[in-house]
Amino acid sequence: MIPYPETLNKYEEHPKIHALMEACADIQRQTVDYALENGKTATFTIIKALYPSLRAQHPDLHANLIYGAIRSGARIVHGFRNRQRKGKTQADRPEIRRPSVYLVRHVVKIEWDGETLTVTIPVSPRDPEPIVLTFRPHHKYRQLLDEWKAGRAKMGEPTLTAHSLSIPLKFPDPIPYRPEGVIGIDSNEGNLTAFVTSTGEIREIDTGYVGKVNRDHLRREIRGTRGKHNPKAKKKIASKHRRIRQEKTENFWHHLALALIAWALGMKAALVLEDLKGMKERIGKGKSRRMRQRLLNFWSIMKFHRILEHKARFYGVPLIFVDPQNTSRACPVCGRVGERLRGHVLACPCGVRMGRHAAAAVNIARRGMEFLGGLDPRGRGRWATPVAGPLALG
Repeated sequence: MIPYPETLNKYEEHPKIHALMEACADIQRQTVDYALENGKTATFTIIKALYPSLRAQHPDLHANLIYGAIRSGARIVHGFRNRQRKGKTQADRPEIRRPSVYLVRHVVKIEWDGETLTVTIPVSPRDPEPIVLTFRPHHKYRQLLDEWKAGRAKMGEPTLTAHSLSIPLKFPDPIPYRPEGVIGIDSNEGNLTAFVTSTGEIREIDTGYVGKVNRDHLRREIRGTRGKHNPKAKKKIASKHRRIRQEKTENFWHHLALALIAWALGMKAALVLEDLKGMKERIGKGKSRRMRQRLLNFWSIMKFHRILEHKARFYGVPLIFVDPQNTSRACPVCGRVGERLRGHVLACPCGVRMGRHAAAAVNIARRGMEFLGGLDPRGRGRWATPVAGPLALG
């Protein structure tokens, strides 16, 4: 299912919501304390242990709201432990800054009349005066609500905070078409090299903008924090430049992913990428500090792969990940691993001489064809002589 979360905010201060959030904050704090002190991770175990006492403490609160607040507290614990494992926090326990509660769908009443979305939330059993929130969603979310009203989407579990309500809508994944060819894409530090099996075309896409933006804002961050002794001021400047460079690089990757999706749709082709999971660990071994910084901090190729994977899922474009081993060293004609590598040129004893990036794109495309089992009735892929050509992103 493809989720479309939408935050409908902000509504005016509501006294019943304020009281509900105070109760949820208390439940979440007790959930966090119990989970950390007893080493519990399973949400069901935490609910089973805490629900009787919390029910006695909050007798006027709906049972499903107590369940939702405990689950929300368990989610905070899970996120905190994940950050601890990754070394991203030095705190002893998480801090409840923004209490929230999951709303069970069969308890909450949601109505949509084409213009106004009305959400009714009972705070207690048989609540004579439940919380009633009304929204006028923007045009894009209205279309999604119309699809949900027509039965073409499912509504997930809403999340309520003190000033916002998030309602996720889930649509079934489009069925990917049967590809008539594949586009093999080799991911490099400064470019992407693509090979089309049906035409033999090779295109090189410049992605140096990402590294330039990351380096530029890193220099600005260093210059801006130099000489400052106030930790808050340094943190503010650093977070500002990190946010800007993240927005710029993500925007670039989104546009590039859309261009590749449009290219694949026009040719009814499958996209084939290298499976680069675990790349950080491999880069960390035997590389200089400068090289690790370049590849891990300035490249952000895994972010592009995630964006492309999401968009391919949304548009129904087949996407295949293949083993990256020896893609740039194997001869695309005879399959022999190249014995002579001169810079970026692969020279094979069989006489083939071509750029390593182009050879990698051809090998990636071939592995994608092997994964599909061939595209013609005889089970063989269609190949052509590689030729060069530009990629138009407009």
